[in-house]
Amino acid sequence: MSPVSRGRKTKKKPAPLDAQLRAGFEEALDAFEDVVASDDPLDVELLTSEILGSFWPGEGAVREVGFPLVGYAASRQTPAAFGLLRALAALSPAAELRDRAEAAAERLATLGMREPRWGQALREVTVTECWQQADIFGDDVFLLFLCERDGREHGLVAETDRFGGVREIYLTVQHDEILAELYEHDDELLTTERVPLPKARRLLEDAIALNDRFPGEDDLLLDARAYVLARLDAMPAAAPWPEPKVYDEGVVAEFLSAEPDADEEFARAFAEFGADIDEIDPLRVSPAKFELFFDDLFGEYELDPESVDALRVTSLAFAGWQGRRDGLPEPAIEHLRRDIEEMLAEFSEDEIPADLPG
Repeated sequence: MSPVSRGRKTKKKPAPLDAQLRAGFEEALDAFEDVVASDDPLDVELLTSEILGSFWPGEGAVREVGFPLVGYAASRQTPAAFGLLRALAALSPAAELRDRAEAAAERLATLGMREPRWGQALREVTVTECWQQADIFGDDVFLLFLCERDGREHGLVAETDRFGGVREIYLTVQHDEILAELYEHDDELLTTERVPLPKARRLLEDAIALNDRFPGEDDLLLDARAYVLARLDAMPAAAPWPEPKVYDEGVVAEFLSAEPDADEEFARAFAEFGADIDEIDPLRVSPAKFELFFDDLFGEYELDPESVDALRVTSLAFAGWQGRRDGLPEPAIEHLRRDIEEMLAEFSEDEIPADLPG
């Protein structure tokens, strides 16, 4: 009598990999051949983060791609495959994938696979301090995190936009040169200073959240997400969100009393727009905020020349009035007013229909 006839179940074979996945896994292992013997963990971390970014995050991606990748690497039993498993176990943001990679690597270790020299160091990054260069209006913040691992220093650079999230992010070993360059570009509109790590973490996490909330066509965080999360995890907890500034309903009337030539409708529109996009400080004035405000107005309405002039008078007046209330120095206010003039000229030229009078 055969085993099947006795009621035993045959062991189910795993489904074969499709050609595209297999090719991708082979490409990953080939790339790991170039770094597995490296004495610099950064080489390994950059490649591993890129591999993880090719499928994570994404609904079901860890199960559909990550788990098969671990199984494929475990079946190869090569130094590159073993190194990839150790790297995934150290850096994967998904706990279940880390656990699977760790278990597979341990099985290969019992077969005598040689541990890569960077194996332990990959898990031991520390973030020692952060330097920030910010514009005086609060639109753009350049963050330089100084990091250390295995006795070597490096930096994590993140360029952030208050309304756009992370614009650029990368690891660098030229951190000293970058810090010196930041100081070289300090002026009345840009300030460089050391910031506490909890505050810096809050700034970076908020910027990443914006990218995730409004993803673009090209997600610049894909290749970087794993190594960025590793450094965020190495920092103290993020500082709490600042308390939003609260303005009473009479603030527009107060402005109009001080600036009687301003248009009430546009003043209220700016206040309401600020409450929608900048809830921490709704009345804060800045070049980026006015640009978004104008883009919203000109995109929704066809403004005739008289309306554009009223918008110009109101915007220039509000920039000065609120800027002084916020403590902006006069050179910054004048810079902002010049930007407003230039932006309105461009929007008027682009948006007003040619057949309107004037």
